[in-house]
Amino acid sequence: MTRKRYTINAPKFNAMSIAIISAAAMVMPYTYAQTTAPATDTARYMEAFDRSDKNGDGKLSKEEAESLPAIAQRFDQIDADKDGAISKAEYLDALKP
Repeated sequence: MTRKRYTINAPKFNAMSIAIISAAAMVMPYTYAQTTAPATDTARYMEAFDRSDKNGDGKLSKEEAESLPAIAQRFDQIDADKDGAISKAEYLDALKP
């Protein structure tokens, strides 16, 4: 009994390999981009708070809050303890749906 040998046509194999690798390389950046965790809303809100807190005291004065129009419009309502500044806790409470 004779054994049948299978051979791979080298030029077709190389062209096919290159096509597969190229396709995979084009898709990889999108795959990796989707696996990274997106920034949470809270993290973005805190970044905005920190950018607005010019003196770095952890609170927003009325002047500092002006860079956040939605907060500035409701400043007195958000300032729950009525100390004239919005703390991070008050800020986050105001942003809850």
